[in-house]
Amino acid sequence: MPQPLTVDAAPRGPKPSDADPSAARPPLGQTGPPALTRSEIEHIDELLPPLSYVDGELNVEGIPVSTLWDGSGSMLLYLADRAVENYRSIREAFAAHFDVSVNCAIKACYVGGVLSALRDAGAGVEVASELEWRIAHRIGFSPDQTVVNGMFRSDEHARRLISQGAYLIDVDSDEELERLEFQARQLGMKPDVLVRVNPLPDDAFFSDRSKLGLSPDDAQRLLERVARSAHLEARGLHAHQLSRCADPERFGRLAERMAELRTDCSTSTGTALDTLDLGGGIETRYLLERAGHTIGDFAAAAREALGGQPGLRILLEPGRYVFGDAAVGLTSVLGTKRRSGHDWLITHIGCNLLPPTSDRAYPPLPIRLSGADPWSHRHVADPTPAPSRLHLDAQLPDDAAEHGLALIGCGAYSAVRASVWSTDLPDIAVLRDGDKTLVFDRAAQDAAVSALFGIDFDGD
Repeated sequence: MPQPLTVDAAPRGPKPSDADPSAARPPLGQTGPPALTRSEIEHIDELLPPLSYVDGELNVEGIPVSTLWDGSGSMLLYLADRAVENYRSIREAFAAHFDVSVNCAIKACYVGGVLSALRDAGAGVEVASELEWRIAHRIGFSPDQTVVNGMFRSDEHARRLISQGAYLIDVDSDEELERLEFQARQLGMKPDVLVRVNPLPDDAFFSDRSKLGLSPDDAQRLLERVARSAHLEARGLHAHQLSRCADPERFGRLAERMAELRTDCSTSTGTALDTLDLGGGIETRYLLERAGHTIGDFAAAAREALGGQPGLRILLEPGRYVFGDAAVGLTSVLGTKRRSGHDWLITHIGCNLLPPTSDRAYPPLPIRLSGADPWSHRHVADPTPAPSRLHLDAQLPDDAAEHGLALIGCGAYSAVRASVWSTDLPDIAVLRDGDKTLVFDRAAQDAAVSALFGIDFDGD
């Protein structure tokens, strides 16, 4: 039998200092956010307001999970209202200091019900491909609400962007500039252009071995080419060099360096650049706030760095911050396994839908709380034949497997990267204004398998 934990006596609300029950244990793999404490779980509404326990049952936006999900298989439930609230929080924080446009990164979430809610709330979007341009158009985002990034667009895609009036088009190389300039000349139009730069020192992801962005010197040279072009309009600089950033000071350094580059490039080109796109890369909102920060701290850091820059428009491209905590994975537990002294819960929901970005990427919550002891350390993983895990060292009641689990942090870069392999994908649904709409089910999965692999499931 698993050994019960010593129950923490932490006060209500998130306390990062006591949030890691396995601090004394050797590391088991990649790092990740500290595991939730029992106090944080029992009072999850203080960390993630759409969730709460009422009479011992997990509620989502005030609706019992048992009303939303029948407890079998799994479901990825998107919270459109939470995504809108997250968008509004970042817009309001930066609008207090800047002329700002918030263009949510479609690559983090393709779910139409969520994107439609953001459109209705006034958000813009950022796209990085022809497919995403088509998605944005279908949802109803106008071209002048759409910032376009990406590399090596097809001629057809480039013509579409220019002729339909994309708000700003990112350029990431000399070759891309030449292609875009050629299409603009053919169409007799002059699109607005940003040049992508990596303003911060190299790190493990953005280095001279990365395909994305340019060095400051190369970006300045490319911007000078744009400024000389009779067919392109130089508007500014774009940087997306942060990833899961929970440090306002680092964001401030990015903004400060972009301000310096704006001044240098404006001087060298003789063109007053009016736009700085600071990209995305900000951490999931609930994790940011759990670490003691708010999005207002990031806005204040940008104000400190850019306060002396007149005539400036700021663009933001949040993905994870808007979508990350705007979905909950509801899953049954298929069984348990004990290995090397550790107890594992094997879930129906799998890494074919939830990419394992860290060992604590998707914190589990019990569907039901009895209020009784014991609670134990559990690892959570799926049944796929891959060495992946959803969460290590979770604190959970010993009877959690009987009622199922809710995984949080499932909203960004999950379903968009789903792979049809090994286990059935969960149903996908959107919860908006208290109404649940099913958008993907077993029949849709079978249709996808049939289209991909030529397998006919009729009558199976």
